Amino acid sequence: MTKTVLRALRVPVVVVAGSLALSGCSGLGFLSDAWSRSQVDLVQSFASAEPRPDWPYLDLSDETAQTCGASLPCVQAVGNDYLSIVKFASNSEAAAYATTLGDNGKQIDPLVVQFRQDIPSATREEIIRGVEGVNASSPG
Repeated sequence: MTKTVLRALRVPVVVVAGSLALSGCSGLGFLSDAWSRSQVDLVQSFASAEPRPDWPYLDLSDETAQTCGASLPCVQAVGNDYLSIVKFASNSEAAAYATTLGDNGKQIDPLVVQFRQDIPSATREEIIRGVEGVNASSPG
């Protein structure tokens, strides 16, 4: 290739790379946390994990068959005596469900954490941070 052709190719590459850097890659929706969480298999991430007796809150079982259906159009559900995590096909479905839970629910993109018991607020926040850290590249 000649130097002229190489220079002509370099300008668009630099412009695209600079635009992505300035925008924080927000145009790449398929790389967002919301997209990544939509790819996570809750059953594999939580129900198949080794039990943690010192932190039982995220030792969850598959509840998809009992939870998801006509009355609740979710994709997957896992839970225990303390909480459940429900995954929806869209963020808007998750938001609608979280609204019905009031203070006992927290939406995290397509996921909703539903607290089933009175858990201290510091523990709730730690659980929420744990679920917020879940994504397709580090699921659980």
